[in-house]
Amino acid sequence: MGDTPLTEALKPLLGAATEAMVNAAKHSGASSISAYMEVEGGVIEIFITDQGKGFDVDGVDPDRKGIANSILARVEKAGATAGIESVPGEGTEVALRMELSQ
Repeated sequence: MGDTPLTEALKPLLGAATEAMVNAAKHSGASSISAYMEVEGGVIEIFITDQGKGFDVDGVDPDRKGIANSILARVEKAGATAGIESVPGEGTEVALRMELSQ
């Protein structure tokens, strides 16, 4: 594992991570939220996890744009990927991944 300087290319990834933390704080009901970032092999990965109430990812109302715009579209536009796994009653994990050569 290693370090990497904060570049303009990484800012959308960090913005999406911030939005994931804000969403967890507002909606999860969890008493704590975990954030983990790893830089290895030319890839940066960020994981935001809570053990809150979770939700049905496929059941999010299309009028709710927070996940779609502030997380998914933001990282896709930057050439990164985002995945959201959530189980009602068990919590949520947002995983963000970007190659550093972006």
